[in-house]
Amino acid sequence: MRVKLIPNPEKHWAVEMARELEPFLARYGHAVEDEGAEATICIGGDGTVLYSNHMGLIQGPVIGIGSRSSYICQLTRDSPKEDLAGLLESGKTVDVMALKASINGKEQSAINDFVIHSKNYRVVNLEVTDNRGRYSFRGDGLIISSSLGSAGYAYSAGGEKLAPEDRKICIVPICPYLRAFSPATVPGDSVVGVKADRDCAFIVDGIFLQDLKKGETVNVEKGTDITFYQGVGHYKQG
Repeated sequence: MRVKLIPNPEKHWAVEMARELEPFLARYGHAVEDEGAEATICIGGDGTVLYSNHMGLIQGPVIGIGSRSSYICQLTRDSPKEDLAGLLESGKTVDVMALKASINGKEQSAINDFVIHSKNYRVVNLEVTDNRGRYSFRGDGLIISSSLGSAGYAYSAGGEKLAPEDRKICIVPICPYLRAFSPATVPGDSVVGVKADRDCAFIVDGIFLQDLKKGETVNVEKGTDITFYQGVGHYKQG
């Protein structure tokens, strides 16, 4: 099998592990390739997986290697290398629904979530539309997460924690005034629209930041599935 290795260049242990894995994988008949790979191994943690997806670097099913606090990653830096070989040999994968956001025709992809957040510590008025109807509330912002991302920021803000393979979208307000808007989970085929009455920050997977201008609408819906080897999100397939 042709395997692509993506280490986080800012983590010395990840770069060293990538060097060690190349001859190890060769013993199992796997060749490390940058192009035409049939699987991708992201080394460094959840952020490395998210960054690699955003930059379009992933080819084939994904294995993440991170720390014990990682959620997306199936393995830790302390896991025996044989565990990695076992995942590749098993061929067992799970398709996870990612999200796609569109602002003025420009699309962004997220594995975990999109966040709309007020700037300069000011409350923002948000108008939200989904398959249930149209709603407005005042608060600090809004989280729109995938099922996999539901265990992160969205869950901390009061949203529902879903299994990674669920095909649903979580809509979670950030500090809504008078709790006028409650967290909701909608079907994966929903389109969630959000418009703010002032300029906001638009954050993709907690890493990439851009502006959402006053009056602009961002539409979020299901994107292209991301395929992971078994074990993503600390969830084991039977």
